[in-house]
Amino acid sequence: MSAALIDGLRAVPAVWGRCWAALALLSAVGALSTAYVDGGAPGVVLAGLLVLAALMAWGAANRATVLGDGAASAGLGAGGLQFGRIEAAMVVALLLNLLFLVMIAAVLALVALALFGAAGLDPEAVRARDWAAVGPPWKLAVLAAVSAVVLAVPVLLIVRLSLFSQATVGRGQAVSLNTMGIATGSFWRLSILLVLVFAPLLGLSAAAGHGTVFAAGGAVAAAALWLPFAAGALGGAYRRLEYWKPGG
Repeated sequence: MSAALIDGLRAVPAVWGRCWAALALLSAVGALSTAYVDGGAPGVVLAGLLVLAALMAWGAANRATVLGDGAASAGLGAGGLQFGRIEAAMVVALLLNLLFLVMIAAVLALVALALFGAAGLDPEAVRARDWAAVGPPWKLAVLAAVSAVVLAVPVLLIVRLSLFSQATVGRGQAVSLNTMGIATGSFWRLSILLVLVFAPLLGLSAAAGHGTVFAAGGAVAAAALWLPFAAGALGGAYRRLEYWKPGG
């Protein structure tokens, strides 16, 4: 975990050296999008441009951090400006993972409702957090156990799927559910790494609520500093956990 964080810090100047145009574009579009709040057609166009710039920058940064000298052969464009097979594969993998998570969440919700009904729990009392009116202690124990499972399963899956971008770049094809095999045996280390990697982004998001200037500065910092750091840290974790070899 500490080695991956060090990889992230070292990646910031290295990614800028190879992906400077993509990071600069994302910084500019991000800052502009925080100032434009009128919506309408221009807002939709700006949002689409932001998504495209973010995908290009993320794809470029992951090529640089995962593949190193092989990034150019994997389609890294000049200054990191490209939209090729890797970016399309990332989108496909993301959609497949989201579909899987939604299906799991739906199943968990149905199971929870069935168990709540079988235990005779009072839904109104649960919503009102009037635990005394819910029922006897054993019913509260059922509520706690079911709630823990409903919360734990999605978290477990999200952590085990978290390296899908890096796996897609490393394997050169869309990798969705197969990413879970990469994280086998490393759940807690990967969980701590994800918390440490995404904590700065959450801090920047919180600062954005203090006005347009803070929001624009946060957008630039996220694009220029956080994105290369995150790509480097997650790329370092992926390289240490990956077991797949070309042709294997």
